[in-house]
Amino acid sequence: MADHDVQATHAANAAPLVVAPLSAELPPELLTGHQQLDAEHRLLITCIANLRRVCIDQVNCRHCGDCDPPRRHHCESHLVAMLGDLLAFILEHFRTEEEIMRDSLLLMVDRELCQAHMEDHAAISGKVQEIVAALDPMNTAGLIRQLDALLTRWISNHITLHDMLLARWVLREDSVLRRASLPPG
Repeated sequence: MADHDVQATHAANAAPLVVAPLSAELPPELLTGHQQLDAEHRLLITCIANLRRVCIDQVNCRHCGDCDPPRRHHCESHLVAMLGDLLAFILEHFRTEEEIMRDSLLLMVDRELCQAHMEDHAAISGKVQEIVAALDPMNTAGLIRQLDALLTRWISNHITLHDMLLARWVLREDSVLRRASLPPG
């Protein structure tokens, strides 16, 4: 059986790590209405989908020693490349959100809310940095599972708990940033 056939078979048999399949579109309950935030969240969903294609069976693979060296190298090199891009994306995305907090004056109005939001940013980026520090060619599948779980929680928890409130603040009628965040039309 060709490598891509094995990969397709494993992917078809693997249990998903989230209940709903991820597509490049955000589910309606995760749409903030803020054009830039929603676009960046779509990129995050694409990143998760790409991550799930790195290992042929990260759900069931407990140890990468079961794979041959070229396969391990393939998975590790793809994960390393993704982690670099992901960390850069995360830092830029969080910088954007924190800039929106300042520019919209939410930071002055509700410092405690913004502080919790920024602490969540620090926790997420810190966890990604831990995964980077733990890179090990024999545990790539485990790191992929950890990263998938982290990003999935980000999608389901961070957006609904923090980003929705930020977007609602920016999109309120009297907001000076409202026009800049709405889609054209």
